[in-house]
Amino acid sequence: MSLVSVLSGRSRSSWWAGPSTNGPQRRTVARWNTAMVALPTLIVLILGWHRRWISDDGLIFTRTVRQILAGHGPVFNVGERAESSTSTLWQWILVAGSWTTQMDVGRLAVYLGLLCTATGYALALHATRRLYTPAGTAPLLVPFGVLALLALPPVWDFATSGLETGLTTLWTAGCWWLLVRLPHDERTRTTYGLAFLTGLGPMVRPDLAIATLGFLTALAVIRRPRPLRALALFATAIATPLLYELFRMGYYGVLLPLPAVTKEASATDWSRGWGYVRDLTGPYHLWIPFVLLLGYVLARLGLRLFGSAAPPRLRGIDRAGWARITVYAVPVLCGIAMQLYVVRVGGDFMHGRMLLPGLFMLLLPILLVPVNRIALPAAAVLIGWALVCAIAFRVPYTGIGPRAIADERAFYISALKVANPVTAYSYIANYPRFPAAAQAARADYKHVVVYPWHDGFYVTPLNPNLPAPVATVWTNLGMNGANTPLNGVSVDVLGLAYPLAAHVELTTRGRPGHEKEIDIAWVFAQYADPDAVLPPGIDPIRVKAARYALTCGDQNRGKLKELQDSVHEPMSWSRFKKNFTGSFSRTSFRFPSNPVDAAKEICGVDVQQEGTLPKDKPDR
Repeated sequence: MSLVSVLSGRSRSSWWAGPSTNGPQRRTVARWNTAMVALPTLIVLILGWHRRWISDDGLIFTRTVRQILAGHGPVFNVGERAESSTSTLWQWILVAGSWTTQMDVGRLAVYLGLLCTATGYALALHATRRLYTPAGTAPLLVPFGVLALLALPPVWDFATSGLETGLTTLWTAGCWWLLVRLPHDERTRTTYGLAFLTGLGPMVRPDLAIATLGFLTALAVIRRPRPLRALALFATAIATPLLYELFRMGYYGVLLPLPAVTKEASATDWSRGWGYVRDLTGPYHLWIPFVLLLGYVLARLGLRLFGSAAPPRLRGIDRAGWARITVYAVPVLCGIAMQLYVVRVGGDFMHGRMLLPGLFMLLLPILLVPVNRIALPAAAVLIGWALVCAIAFRVPYTGIGPRAIADERAFYISALKVANPVTAYSYIANYPRFPAAAQAARADYKHVVVYPWHDGFYVTPLNPNLPAPVATVWTNLGMNGANTPLNGVSVDVLGLAYPLAAHVELTTRGRPGHEKEIDIAWVFAQYADPDAVLPPGIDPIRVKAARYALTCGDQNRGKLKELQDSVHEPMSWSRFKKNFTGSFSRTSFRFPSNPVDAAKEICGVDVQQEGTLPKDKPDR
């Protein structure tokens, strides 16, 4: 018996498990296995449709899409180049879909997300079926790992949401489908197709670079290409993301999407990350399916290792053997690495969302398994747990939990009093406190800054040098961006779409994605009329310090001014080159959120208590 047999659970005579069958029996088994692909797909489609919604973060995509369709380019606000979309590919898919169908962008994001999710499940299940049922064999398959996914309410919620989760599922499934075919399909289109699709990973989500590396490694192990062909495959994989990265560096002036900058994607917070894992595993008692799934894998290995008189051969694995091992191992290793990355950066503020892609990846080889004396009882227990989980298990909090993690859909459904909010209007018309501010932004107020305050809002004259008709400040960026006119400014104090806020120093860890709320003085320094009376609670000394810090400095000290120039100066070849060459240092640049400290650090000016500043610097 070979090591390949041990790892795959197959005999030497037939690597693919299951008996050969003919005639009616084979057709019956084939129909059953087809049902095992179709039924979970139908379930996720129905549950996703029942829970369809668009999240506030999903609405962030819609504003950028509308800006592109309006001819303003891939920006969140006109005149400020900021890449607010984490998923580049999802953004442009929505652009193409909206331009083609003329459908409301929010509604389109919901429907396309669900289509991607359902197609991804179908493709992944079909690939796993193929893994166990190649030509000439027909083992009966039962649902296994897929049960652990279908039972989780976060899977239902993020089947839509307007975010790129559905696209992530489809991309993962497409790579898996091609990987399973690779050992038996020598066609060039399969090889280069996998290389190209794998390379798109970072454009689906930057953190999918982990999976991209894994799938490319699998391609190299299975195909073992000669140097020239390896170079061609590598070029096929990196060409599109590399070209876009060069564009990003020159156009936006940074190396990463702005959300990755503001969330400090390279930072480490293991403790909060493990809390994020417990927030998913605890309420649904995920230890039950984990024990069953792991027990099944170990039991199959144990039977092959110790249940045969012939010991496994640990040496002499041929090329086909390594290919088979690779097909099984790569998604598992990628899934583990993806989960560890999420834990390392501290998780997310949405319940379960960031763990779902890694969990889906991890379970790919055992979404379905052949019927045997171990799989059948394990699957029966899994079905029992899945039914109880789907019906009874829920998070033990309403809205935002004790770890500052939100059951995002439940929070907004409760706030909006709308069962299926799939458009921006559901938010604008129903979110508490927002309608008044929304009316202020769209009614008779022109050339003002609309700033929320307790149960109302303040209106402050806008800087007359700015062309925008209005600037609005609201922490819920998606709904604020959906409401603010495209030629207006939707100010994001959390930094997802506001370069200034994205580059402030992270001083304390808190709720993921909400840790860098910039001092509001910067907003009034940049957008308010210098002679305007400031709303209560806005420190005029800080506003003056911020206004000075935005314009001071020479080539050595004026990093903040240079950051502003990189996103505000009209795009030209000269500006593109400056952005490109400065993108490395600009990505890592940080400054204090306190304007007084920033003026001292950047400008070398110590603002005294009376707020004196040099008089030779103009207001911006």
